[in-house]
Amino acid sequence: MVKVEDIVPIAIKPAISLQINEIEKDEKGNRKIEFTATGKSPAGIEFYSWDFAYNKEKGFKPHILLDKEGKQIVSLKTGEHSIAVKVVDNDGLENTEVVQLKINGVVEKL
Repeated sequence: MVKVEDIVPIAIKPAISLQINEIEKDEKGNRKIEFTATGKSPAGIEFYSWDFAYNKEKGFKPHILLDKEGKQIVSLKTGEHSIAVKVVDNDGLENTEVVQLKINGVVEKL
């Protein structure tokens, strides 16, 4: 008897993690933030996509579609921001990480 997964490989979506680093702050309280996404997949990572105004009801609408490195630097004004990054592996499987940030006196992850 042979197991199904020995004949047909089971698809495993890629894992993703997101690191956030504050680079600088201006006199108005705006911040320049570096986002670094790291994806892991047995198939290898093809690209990352970024939505810097993510809205759950409207869905993922990428501002940057084909980022091969997984690193972006963005200036954010004071207020709350919803950022989503999607990783796509070489098999076409994807996973999305969403982070909520609040920018005022400091950068806070909500």
